[in-house]
Amino acid sequence: VELKGRKQEILEVLAEDIEMSMQGMPGVHEIETSLETGMEEIRVVVNRERAQRYGISPRDIATNIASALGSRGASHFKTPHGELDITVQLREEDRANLEQLKTTEFESDKGGMVTFSSLADFNLIQGPNAISREDRLPTLTVFASTEQKAVFSVGQIMKARMEDVPLPEGYTYQMDRRFKSMDAKRDRDFETMIFALILIYIIMASLFESYVHPLTIMFCIFFAFIGVALGLYTFKIAMDSNAKYGLLVLFGIVVNNGIVLVDHINRYRKQGLVRRDAIIRGGQDRLRPIMMTATTTIIGLMPLVIPMLFGHAEGTARRWGPIGLVVVSGLSISTILTLVLLPTMYSLMDDLSQFAKRVVAVARAR
Repeated sequence: VELKGRKQEILEVLAEDIEMSMQGMPGVHEIETSLETGMEEIRVVVNRERAQRYGISPRDIATNIASALGSRGASHFKTPHGELDITVQLREEDRANLEQLKTTEFESDKGGMVTFSSLADFNLIQGPNAISREDRLPTLTVFASTEQKAVFSVGQIMKARMEDVPLPEGYTYQMDRRFKSMDAKRDRDFETMIFALILIYIIMASLFESYVHPLTIMFCIFFAFIGVALGLYTFKIAMDSNAKYGLLVLFGIVVNNGIVLVDHINRYRKQGLVRRDAIIRGGQDRLRPIMMTATTTIIGLMPLVIPMLFGHAEGTARRWGPIGLVVVSGLSISTILTLVLLPTMYSLMDDLSQFAKRVVAVARAR
């Protein structure tokens, strides 16, 4: 979570609240902020009223502290061989001592010596890893480690929690850019799947010259979703990008079983068989080809699926394993349900089609 606002101190308080809210979230560990990853440093807060009395500006104080901790050129020394720079700095043991730095004196513009501690407050703090700004405003990031498969779900939970966090006026938050890119990619994947389903329906509608039979066949995809959900849940595999690619492949495969079955039933009906007999004959004739096609496809994908199921997937198997699992689990359940339930869905959709035609005919007759 990236926070942005006018004052760094308020951002730190907000970051602590967010860090506490992330404690105990499932799949989240090693929670920290960008402040916690930096080195220890000294924060100097200038008392402007006291500095003004001595005629010293905050810039003068910063310059003198930098000179004390580092070095500055004081003069030059001429030698027969050239000119040498003379630099002045505190002894190393004094530079390593904060109390010594506080009591270090320097000359003010109004005359007299003054110590750093009389003009500013010194605090030892954990500094940020980097001072980041966006639109000239300081930003602070709260981040945590999580498992790869839980990144998006954790981000969604955190996004919902952030909506309940009251932010002061002028302070905003945004989810990490990686989460936003994942969110955008998730939307694109969803749009791709919808487009694929529409395209499949259009192609089948043109082939069958019907709006009803393609809808009947689309139930095969619904059956496949049941198998995919069972497969991913059983083996605790996340629905990642590769698994979504597997869904696209699955869409094109499972409808083939429905196309073969529905087309065969329609042929028997054109030959004069009543619907019930055509469904029975079509199911009997297509049972063996459908089972053989599904079985060979499943067996062909098993070399990708088996190593992943036993936790030994590496390289290609790890990358393509989710695709294989999605296709295998979805095709297995869809094949069984297609043979058992698709004939029933065919009858129901045919009844709805006949009913719709009667309604339209009555409406036209009036």
